[in-house]
Amino acid sequence: MKVRAAAWLSFVLAGLPACAGEIDPSLIPSANSPPPPCDAPKTVFATNCAIAGCHAANSSSGGGLDLASAGVVGRLLGKGPSSNLATGARCADAGKPYLLANSNPASGLLMDKIDATKVTCGSAMSLLGQIDSSQITCISLWATAVTTGAVTQ
Repeated sequence: MKVRAAAWLSFVLAGLPACAGEIDPSLIPSANSPPPPCDAPKTVFATNCAIAGCHAANSSSGGGLDLASAGVVGRLLGKGPSSNLATGARCADAGKPYLLANSNPASGLLMDKIDATKVTCGSAMSLLGQIDSSQITCISLWATAVTTGAVTQ
């Protein structure tokens, strides 16, 4: 039994140096790693945007943009706004997606709509006073994580 255990242990130890080369150092958290972005769909969109009359699932307003149900990243990244005027769409001709892939910091119509100085169509989403500066920062950090591929869902 001791011989078998010693043989197994030496086999395992012999394989350890080979494994070390396969570990991606970027996957190991360090003290210098930036904190993960806040979860804007849960902390901002769910409480301030995904409400009746705005960006709730199956809403007949809010330009048809659903910020409530799962898959928000898929509806924002590289996707342009709706042209359905019945849902309040006013930005179909904006010429840009909600979030522009590979932009860092994030850019796109979503970022424009939360900054009243950049709105080129419709109205600013923070105009109603429902989104404060910390929430705008949260959305910006999360959106940059999405556009750079750090967040995929």
